[in-house]
Amino acid sequence: MNKLFVVLLPVVMSFLLLGCSSKEVGPLDKKVAIEKGFTNHYTKPYYEVHTSQDIEDVAVYLPKDTTTLRLKMKVSNLEDIIYMKIVTEDGYEIDKILRRVSDMKELGYEQDGYMYEPSVEKNVVTLQLFVPSIYIYNGAYKPKLIFSFKRNSRSVQEKINLYLARLTYSVTNENAKNQEAAHYMTLSDYCASKKTVNEDFFKQIVTVNENRIDLETIKDIESSCR
Repeated sequence: MNKLFVVLLPVVMSFLLLGCSSKEVGPLDKKVAIEKGFTNHYTKPYYEVHTSQDIEDVAVYLPKDTTTLRLKMKVSNLEDIIYMKIVTEDGYEIDKILRRVSDMKELGYEQDGYMYEPSVEKNVVTLQLFVPSIYIYNGAYKPKLIFSFKRNSRSVQEKINLYLARLTYSVTNENAKNQEAAHYMTLSDYCASKKTVNEDFFKQIVTVNENRIDLETIKDIESSCR
């Protein structure tokens, strides 16, 4: 039977993402979804989630302060990690091997990677994912984590389905006392209601990982937000 791990949190969406970064030292250090000149609107570096053992599905509502997620995953009888990668079957066509670090401080907050250090936390893998806002413009981003590890001197491969959701927050004054009333919706719904979207968001659509996002997805976002 599949096990589902769900984290719920009041959510709000901003459209620009940046974070602190560390010095690049190799190809796997390459920053994810970042362009010089964008403004950082976030005040917290990452959102941490702890899972129980042998999880097959993880659903997380990302907070308003950051879209950098850290999963502290418990894996029973874990001896070592062979590899971890993120894949998607959407228009972004992501298939990325994640960088391994000895300390999470080696990663910038806009970078993907993982740490396994049994002397620090036994049977726990710390995974960091940075989720660009355009990946969740329609309300959810559903990558799959595929990882191989050693257990009892044997190689084991497992998959975890990730459901990362973030909703747009807007305010109206339509209630009886003329007070602010909060509404949550997807960015597509937000755009369809003719709300103003910051022009920098459209720049990110093209400049953020432009080799991953296809033209159909770009047009889909732009058509709903213009």
